[in-house]
Amino acid sequence: MKKLKKYSLIKRILFILMDKYEDLFDLSIMIMFNPHELMRTRGSLMEYRNHLYKNIYNLNKSPYFDVKDGKFYLNYKGRIEIIRQIIKDKRGIRLWDHKWRAIIFDVPEKNRHERNFLRKELKWMGFKELQHSVWITPYDIEKELLCLLKLWHKDFKGDIRFLKVEKIINDQDFRKTFSLQK
Repeated sequence: MKKLKKYSLIKRILFILMDKYEDLFDLSIMIMFNPHELMRTRGSLMEYRNHLYKNIYNLNKSPYFDVKDGKFYLNYKGRIEIIRQIIKDKRGIRLWDHKWRAIIFDVPEKNRHERNFLRKELKWMGFKELQHSVWITPYDIEKELLCLLKLWHKDFKGDIRFLKVEKIINDQDFRKTFSLQK
């Protein structure tokens, strides 16, 4: 995925959409915005006013938006980018509700690429490997993860399940790994 500059216009728009839409996880809802209207209603984009008018072309080329009839629609790559930011923010919160979130999967060997991609993403999200196909985390990212799995599912062959676990016997090593207090 293309890295965004720290304060790029596209990143600012993604942050505004993240704050504005509670329905981000409902994939049946199309998220649309008009950059001119968004600029008028959000003061945080005022510094980009001239830049925005000059660079609507760049928004058209962005991998995060689809353009139809002069309106911009957040596509699945844009949703993934926003959800990744939400997960990153939640990883910074150290409050634990004493429940483990686990993901278990069985992806066939012939789909090794997808399996490795899933493991890499789980590691990035803050999951730790309990066994090769069982990963856990204390972070409450259930709806974000389920949405990502739906967005990725078209590429995956195999079975992926999400669990919420009340207790893991002898979990001291994972509590220490995640810096959790008893």
